[in-house]
Amino acid sequence: MARALIIEDDDALREELVDLLEGWGFAVTSVASGRGARALGGTFDIILCDYKLEHENGLDVLRSLPVMADATAVRPRAYLMTGHLDLTAASRHEIATLGLGLLLKPVSARMLQQLMAGETV
Repeated sequence: MARALIIEDDDALREELVDLLEGWGFAVTSVASGRGARALGGTFDIILCDYKLEHENGLDVLRSLPVMADATAVRPRAYLMTGHLDLTAASRHEIATLGLGLLLKPVSARMLQQLMAGETV
């Protein structure tokens, strides 16, 4: 069973994402903060992370996760989710350089399901 990590500070959206991914057969772990994500151990196949968390930015959170920093580990597919279109050019460049996906909220369930299945959208 594929494992997914959701890092989202909006409780309702986090629960909706958990329900969707569990319905698609994922084992889902969800947290509301980068601190919560860093406290977890283990590996994940997919990570969905909000870009603008309450006390930190999702790009920093993903960079700080051991599984993303370990060059010897198989890196999970990771996506930043944002409802903000005002990302700087530097942020967009770093997102691309790190090989992260960028999803604009609201993310459609159909598109998310395609991404979770490994399809290119």
